[in-house]
Amino acid sequence: MRKDLRERFAKECRYAVVKMQESPTPAKKLFYFSVIFGEAQRIFNWQWEQDVALIHMVTEQTYSRLNAANQNITTVAFLATEGEKVYAQLTQAASDLATYLEKTGDKDSKEELFNVLGRLSEIGYTVSGNGIYLYEKGMIKL
Repeated sequence: MRKDLRERFAKECRYAVVKMQESPTPAKKLFYFSVIFGEAQRIFNWQWEQDVALIHMVTEQTYSRLNAANQNITTVAFLATEGEKVYAQLTQAASDLATYLEKTGDKDSKEELFNVLGRLSEIGYTVSGNGIYLYEKGMIKL
């Protein structure tokens, strides 16, 4: 990705993380998390990049799962007891993504990106029916 776009993306991502950290409610944290995939989509207007497409897809899917979980009777009960952990981990993973973007873009750091995106996927999956089951079994850790 072009340096100017990467810097812009990193700055917006870091801003979202700071706002997530400051926000007292899950809804506000999720709102600010949406900045990440929104900014990724804006980046597409200037440069297509597969890594950005992957970031967009994973963050949008994570957002969608959490948003749906907040409206489902089964997962609302889970979030009532585990929501603080879920949103703390979401904020940490978003911060890890911002840190990744703030780096120079070393090609050897692909593994770092995949680890962050894998963690975001895991967080999103945790609030699904099967994800809650796997969490309760100890197979998914928050």
